[in-house]
Amino acid sequence: MPSVYFQTFGCQMNTADSDAIYQLLAQRGFVLNDSCVGSDLIIVNTCSVREAAEKRALARIAEFANGKKNHPGQKLWVIGCMAERLGDALKKDIPGIDNIIGAKQMERIDDVIESQFPKCQGDDKTSSSIFQKTAVTDFVPVMRGCDNYCAYCVVPYVRGREMSVPYDVIESAVKQKVGAGIREITFLGQNVNSYNHGGIDFPELLSRMAGVDGLERIRFTTSHPKDCTGRLIDVMASSPKIAAHLHLPFQAGSDRILALMNRRYTASQYRGFIDTVKKRVPGVDLTSDIMVGFPSETDAEFRETLALVRDIRFTAAFMFAYSPREGTAAALMREGISKAEKLARLSELIALQTEITREIYEKSVGEELEVLVTGRQQKRDRAWMGQDRGCKRVLISCEEGVAGMIFKVRAVKSSGMTLIAERVGQ
Repeated sequence: MPSVYFQTFGCQMNTADSDAIYQLLAQRGFVLNDSCVGSDLIIVNTCSVREAAEKRALARIAEFANGKKNHPGQKLWVIGCMAERLGDALKKDIPGIDNIIGAKQMERIDDVIESQFPKCQGDDKTSSSIFQKTAVTDFVPVMRGCDNYCAYCVVPYVRGREMSVPYDVIESAVKQKVGAGIREITFLGQNVNSYNHGGIDFPELLSRMAGVDGLERIRFTTSHPKDCTGRLIDVMASSPKIAAHLHLPFQAGSDRILALMNRRYTASQYRGFIDTVKKRVPGVDLTSDIMVGFPSETDAEFRETLALVRDIRFTAAFMFAYSPREGTAAALMREGISKAEKLARLSELIALQTEITREIYEKSVGEELEVLVTGRQQKRDRAWMGQDRGCKRVLISCEEGVAGMIFKVRAVKSSGMTLIAERVGQ
């Protein structure tokens, strides 16, 4: 049987896209290989959000292309956002690439795969077998593309305009995954709050999916502050199945920088929405994306970002220094900030957020939590691993357990980024 090896960079949407491609390949007899050595097909799913992500992917692709010399017949595909952005120029730079599949082609990936690996006559072309992962959590894309055109972001150019996945397709995917043993679904989109298909908006989608039997938890990412509504908070507050976790990128604490970024909200509006979420969803975990060193950002404006982080107290955050992306509005702006200054600001931000994260985890010691067990450690004491209703990582010290179960536990210790817990009752 032919085998395929995946190397996936970037966001959860890329992970979901890799899963979708494997599903189609599995229907054609492919098996998943955990090593590139001996694989008939290598697929590298790429990211363009930051320059560093592209450099890592390019280095790996070059390594795979060079390795093909020792494996005649091996094929190398490059897919995703960087493939969309650079196109056939990738083949000129790295001759060993056999196929380029841009992110926009994911809308018709069935046809793309069929053109490369036609099914045999008699195969059921409506087969819906899925990639059976060992985890009890999985992703379901509900949106593709983005219409926001934030000044720093290349996503709208490489993934195209917003497109909502039909509701019946989402419902079918969720029920199929739950039937296969999945207990937690994360709905994905560049901006899930923009979802609207056939009059069903995102809060309504969440409400309906909360009624699916066997689905224990629902998460979603990413949300845009300008599109978050009171109805979204209402649904989060009313359904115990929806995780008490909101990932809401704010990017910068300065109104001037937010305007340059084309984010279309102010820092006070962001703070107001967060205050409402905290009141309506007790114990909610908040996470965010934060950028430093955007063109013309002053030290005082950077301090506004730090102040917002101190006030809101995120459980965790993705933090990074601005890097120009070709074709975006920000790439035409005069930066005026040295790389050393960007890195100094980033280091200060990371130190602050790390301290806050540790304090939040320490404060959770002694609390009772509901933890979805996702697997078991392969090292040390082989404790069960899981996540609470928010986004905190938990290790459970107990003998009985199985992935997919929900335990009530008491946190007895914190390692700073992980809670150690004991099971309460049976």
